Amino acid sequence: MDKLRAIQYFNRAAESGSFAGAARFFDVSTPAITQLVRGLESSLGVTLFHRTTQGISLTADGERYYEISRKIAADLLDIEQRLGPRGAKMRGTLTVGMNSTLGSHCVMPRIARFLARHPDVELIFKPIVTIQEIGEKSLDVAVLLGWPPERDLVVRPLAQTRLVVCAPPEYWARQGIPHEPEALRDHHCLILRSSGGTLLDRWTFDRNGTRRTIDVKTRLFSDDRTWLAEAACAGAGVIRLADFNLIHYLSSGLLVPVLTDWEALEAPTIFAAYTPSQRRSKLGRVFLDFLVEIFAEIERERTSPPRSAMPRVPKPDWFGRTRGRHSGNK
Repeated sequence: MDKLRAIQYFNRAAESGSFAGAARFFDVSTPAITQLVRGLESSLGVTLFHRTTQGISLTADGERYYEISRKIAADLLDIEQRLGPRGAKMRGTLTVGMNSTLGSHCVMPRIARFLARHPDVELIFKPIVTIQEIGEKSLDVAVLLGWPPERDLVVRPLAQTRLVVCAPPEYWARQGIPHEPEALRDHHCLILRSSGGTLLDRWTFDRNGTRRTIDVKTRLFSDDRTWLAEAACAGAGVIRLADFNLIHYLSSGLLVPVLTDWEALEAPTIFAAYTPSQRRSKLGRVFLDFLVEIFAEIERERTSPPRSAMPRVPKPDWFGRTRGRHSGNK
């Protein structure tokens, strides 16, 4: 049995969710895939896939084997690319976990450029919320909004967000524009819940060293930033979100910012994170360089005043804790 080919067939079947999908990828017959996978199972003495009329899924042993085999395949591909002729095409599969809002508004509108540059690269994107999902979802790279983790990961900052308080022009015409943070107490605010379960309804502002903290009132909470933005556009109330989540809404005039002479504190960072073993991946480095490129472009296009540097905002004490209300905002 060709063990390396069997591993490649197994990995592709696991990623595509079917033997037929793996067969299409390698341009071979489906029986050729199933025969080698069965041979691999026989040599290992375990069953790697559950097989049903609805399709295939990894067994517990299959999950463990996939964790190892995908790294082996990636290392072999990276060696081939390193030793191959200079200028050789990039090949391989990269699994990327991403905050869904960043994917929708920042990365996916520009991903065609990366695919055009590297026609032999396959990208698998998975929505994620927390950094713990790097291991849980077998990710090569994670792109998140928040504060980099204090754990054994390599972190590459991509952009520093700024928090924006905004609502549609019709709402401001009806309810009045707040000129001081305290005036927000007279408005209905739409509240984001952090990944730790904290309702972020305490909003803090700073202007020339003067700090104001307001506990806003609300009847609408959500874990999803896009849902809050859409509700705000419909006139449901005022939101306070990172500007990268609001690029389309602000540039189109659907939402109008207020209190722009105040700095809304505790703005999260956009960062990429990966395990130390990924340092050796040429494909991973190329994709990270692409992320740096597109976020630099977005920085130049931002509606808020540009900054000459990207200062890191310290992690607030509420971040990552499972707490109740009145704990901050991002």
